[in-house]
Amino acid sequence: MTPHEIEQIAVALAAVVDASLASLDPSGGALRRVGWHLREGLKLAKQMNAANNDAAKIVRAFVENIEETENL
Repeated sequence: MTPHEIEQIAVALAAVVDASLASLDPSGGALRRVGWHLREGLKLAKQMNAANNDAAKIVRAFVENIEETENL
């Protein structure tokens, strides 16, 4: 892995940890907001042709988990 890829993964993991902490809101509002922001970030990354890397895969998996949680 290149240093740039490692940095991308670190940023993605930081975003996931931040989102996880924000999701502790019992109303679920924070989790919905986090999911929305991450989905928008993935859309932007796709537009910039930057959504095919390990960091985007991590965020995409987290968004899928959020969507599953919302549908319970």
